Amino acid sequence: MTALADYARLEAQARYFDGKSARPREVFAGFGKRSLVIIGPNDAAIAHWPLASLRAVSGRGASEMTLVPELGSDERLVLDDPLMMDAIARVCPDLFRRPVNAQGLRYAGLWGLGSLLSIVVIVFYLIPLLATQLAPLIPYERERALGDAVANQVSLLLGAAGQDDDGICRGEEGLKALKAMTDRLQAHASLPYEIQVDVLDHSLVNAIAMPGGRIFLFRGLIDNAETPEEVAGVLAHEIGHIVHRDPTTGVLRTAGTAGMFSMILGDIFGAGIIAAAGEAALNASYQREAEARADDVALQILADAGLPSRPFAMFFIRLRERYGDTPRFLAYFASHPAMQDRADRAKAGDSVGGGAYTPVLDDRNWVAMRNICTGRDE
Repeated sequence: MTALADYARLEAQARYFDGKSARPREVFAGFGKRSLVIIGPNDAAIAHWPLASLRAVSGRGASEMTLVPELGSDERLVLDDPLMMDAIARVCPDLFRRPVNAQGLRYAGLWGLGSLLSIVVIVFYLIPLLATQLAPLIPYERERALGDAVANQVSLLLGAAGQDDDGICRGEEGLKALKAMTDRLQAHASLPYEIQVDVLDHSLVNAIAMPGGRIFLFRGLIDNAETPEEVAGVLAHEIGHIVHRDPTTGVLRTAGTAGMFSMILGDIFGAGIIAAAGEAALNASYQREAEARADDVALQILADAGLPSRPFAMFFIRLRERYGDTPRFLAYFASHPAMQDRADRAKAGDSVGGGAYTPVLDDRNWVAMRNICTGRDE
């Protein structure tokens, strides 16, 4: 051991604690062949501490070095000679090494597991629960402002908005037809405010409800519908989500706890919250319970309005048969699982059946609605 040979004659004063008495003894410390020798009066060796097991219980760079012959020992040796401290550090490479504390690792693992479980509970239970409880507390004015911001974000995400418009179709005759359909359905919905339904000029086969009573029907959905009653069924379903404030609850869940309280307090225009809200609205995939509730509301609205519910169900069955499960054509279909079961419920709950009914739109207005995007800037 070359380094040890360099310090063979090195000695330094030190204070020795034998672990039995609190009183220190003045001693000298020097090097043996493979040990640190503690020398008492009359040059008598008090102890030989093997260098391999020697450990410092003081930190690196301390003005004093406190040594023990091995971890767990009650004996101590305190040095303040810089040369001796440096020498010991050089010949004892494991001087500052600490053994792995298995019990500490177990505690750390348990704490880590507990933290992970806490996050899971917060994300999958607490935030959804808070969202459900807080949604009714948002004043309508703020909820509508949030809905307007989400609508703008959806238009941007889809690239439907241009430099001079917001991507919303504004054909005059088509808007009259859309309002007639909306009014007939909303007259039978329990809502404290008037909903706003717009057609977005995009080929996506989709419809989405947003906070504050805003609804987007996509041009692609109208293009693929064969009758106005098919569109009315979809619209009634989206109204059902608004009745139960599902869009607002969904946005609150996406925004997280901080976003929830910021919206409650009125700060709803943070870019991060609006971007997340737009994504949430566009990709809305409500829980089966929410879908079932919205279906129940839709079936009741259609029944009260004297309209059949069978077209609502058969519309998407026909689309699946025509296009398969391609998301481009079936974005709405893909986000609403168990369609066959829901179709069966809709058919079973059809109060009109094969009987006569007053169409939600006559032929002229249906043509106008289908052409609503051809003159959207009128």
